[in-house]
Amino acid sequence: MVFKIKTSKKTMQLYEEMTASTNYAPFILSKLSISLSIKSGVPLEDADFKTDTYGLELNRQTITSEWDELYKCLIEMVENRHIEDDEYFQKYIKAHLDRGAKMLYSEFKYNKDFLISLLDDKKGI
Repeated sequence: MVFKIKTSKKTMQLYEEMTASTNYAPFILSKLSISLSIKSGVPLEDADFKTDTYGLELNRQTITSEWDELYKCLIEMVENRHIEDDEYFQKYIKAHLDRGAKMLYSEFKYNKDFLISLLDDKKGI
């Protein structure tokens, strides 16, 4: 079982910029990213799986912690299929993290207070 993943280089750059401005650690940003990607309700596309691994190394325990099974169930619901344990973290969490990082960055860049925007009842995570 894999316990670490590496983000894409682009995700690392986005996280560095957001961390410099907000002081939120990458593991916090990763949870928000995954949540945004899952909340979109759009299944991953082939291109979402084709990202590099030249970014931050993140530990499974710091990303999903005691909610690992919940994340897996939510991803299975979005993907509308069962996901094997050996591909769940390495493949699907990474893809949702990298895709969600772009969504999170957009919220960060274009909203005055992006956390308030994320928590908004109408579109919040």
